[in-house]
Amino acid sequence: MKFSNKYLALMPGLRLAILIFSVIIITWQQQGISKQPEIPTISWQNTRLPDWNRITFSKMPAISESGSFQAPPGVTDKLGYDPSRTWNAGQKPDSFTMLGDFQDSFQLQKFSLTDIAQIVDLDLQKLNLESFGVIKFQTLESLVKAIPDLKEFHVFEVKFILDLLEQYLSNSFDTNQTIGNLLQQSPHLGKLSLSLLNLKSYNLNSIPGLLVTPISTFEKWQGVYIDEIPGLAKVPFSQFPNPINPVGTEVGIVDIAFATDEQKRNRTISGSDKEGFAVPCDRDCAHTELSGSPAVNGKAWFSGKYQLVKGGKGILGSVNRGKEPTGRQPFGDAFKVAIWDVSEVDGMITQALFFRVCMRNNFVDLGCTPYFIGPVPFMSYKEKEPIFLGAIDEGKNSVSTPTGLKSSGFTFNKSPITSGNALSNLIPAAKGDCKKLHSSGINIDALSNAMLSTEDNYNAVGSYVCDSNGNCGRALGAMELMSYRSDVRKIISSKSGGSQFLTKLDIGQEVTGEEMMQYFSPTDQQSLIEIETNNLLSTASQQIDPSTGKPFRGSRLIERAAQMHFAGVSIPADELVSDVREENSVKEYGSNVANKYLKTMESMGCLK
Repeated sequence: MKFSNKYLALMPGLRLAILIFSVIIITWQQQGISKQPEIPTISWQNTRLPDWNRITFSKMPAISESGSFQAPPGVTDKLGYDPSRTWNAGQKPDSFTMLGDFQDSFQLQKFSLTDIAQIVDLDLQKLNLESFGVIKFQTLESLVKAIPDLKEFHVFEVKFILDLLEQYLSNSFDTNQTIGNLLQQSPHLGKLSLSLLNLKSYNLNSIPGLLVTPISTFEKWQGVYIDEIPGLAKVPFSQFPNPINPVGTEVGIVDIAFATDEQKRNRTISGSDKEGFAVPCDRDCAHTELSGSPAVNGKAWFSGKYQLVKGGKGILGSVNRGKEPTGRQPFGDAFKVAIWDVSEVDGMITQALFFRVCMRNNFVDLGCTPYFIGPVPFMSYKEKEPIFLGAIDEGKNSVSTPTGLKSSGFTFNKSPITSGNALSNLIPAAKGDCKKLHSSGINIDALSNAMLSTEDNYNAVGSYVCDSNGNCGRALGAMELMSYRSDVRKIISSKSGGSQFLTKLDIGQEVTGEEMMQYFSPTDQQSLIEIETNNLLSTASQQIDPSTGKPFRGSRLIERAAQMHFAGVSIPADELVSDVREENSVKEYGSNVANKYLKTMESMGCLK
């Protein structure tokens, strides 16, 4: 997502809260995973198992579809934190999953910062308090409760607490008394939020005992994202307090891959922890048929892309209409493994992971949502290859619900979206005209392709947002062009049904990437991308480069044009603020595009 959308998404009252309990948000079903990641594996009983010694949250593949979860009214007050979240295609799981989601599975809250630092060789001395995500939730009272030894320190001995009190209290006070005595005599001071101070100004050692205190002792730790705990995203899954392990030992063979033409299949090993893992399928039963032991021979593992089952528990069980992709949990309940794309043509299947939201503290237990946050690409298998299945469950309940998608004719070699439509057939070949130059001398095709390589796919659909002028819509396609732009609207409205599609975009209705491509094709996008690139270069070439005091030229012009594309034309040059994923600052984005521009020029044969 472009940086400018981060500011839009953060504006209060602007995001349309369309994703509540009664609304299904299974947009992930509309797309295939055209490129599978390389998951580290080990050999076990003639099959491949994920090598959890080398898999961490930060090294997991990125989620393939954007989405969001809006907590229902009253939940934030009950929990003390807001569990709502938004994720965008390309984000890693550590940026959209919270500690509370894994409090029973991985029990990450048992870690202290020192525990984590010893595992990942992290120098905690270089980190400030703001880097420790739980601190923003703490008051002086909750801090002392989490670290009881603080009561015995004199106020003057803990500069952080001294500064906090001095900022709040206008009158002098006795700094020689203990922190415990101070709070006993003036309990109202316990309500002071630690976030009143600039947390970046204090290192982690500024609070005695903080580094060795388990995360679970801090208030509202459940609402902290994985990537807000220093080093945690780099801890291997095998070294969690409750390490990930296979559940069961069954191994089968991927015998035959079947598309959605298959109907009425009752012998199955897929489902959910709510319905059991033997949920039959009536129609559109894309699956892999298994061979092997009597427990699995002839049974089907249905694709979660085409079949949904009941999931979740507690109040949160009604999120996403209580549905999740059919699949299995061979590695416990931290996530679910679904068969995703199934190709009869190629004799191949892929797997995808799905996560859930769980909410519980000492006072309230709201349960967990269905596993609906995904797909995160996982492993792939060819026919006649062994596949780990885990424990086999013979129980079954009800039948799965078809998603309505079709897979007949699906082939991985053509990177389909769905129903056999190949995205590669729709995308125009990358252009490489060395003579297509802007007046500044920058090659239009090379810069366009460099910026495209840093963005999402042609079938990407962003979240519904509004700008400061009241224009509302979604970022569409590879360059995330907003649907309220006049040039985008002109193209879409010229298509049959385009006006109705624009209405859906304008009011925030959910749309799929496949639907968007009908009205705003890659060819349409390419035509606007060239115009956009030209305009960015023209605007940037009229600005003064702060590093030279002269107009932007050469690689600096490329960087500046990319920065304005990333963050809007009014963004100051070389800003260090980051995008919503916090992976790139404005300056870093521009530098990345400039480097990719040179590589693109080389691949086009334009460099002598």
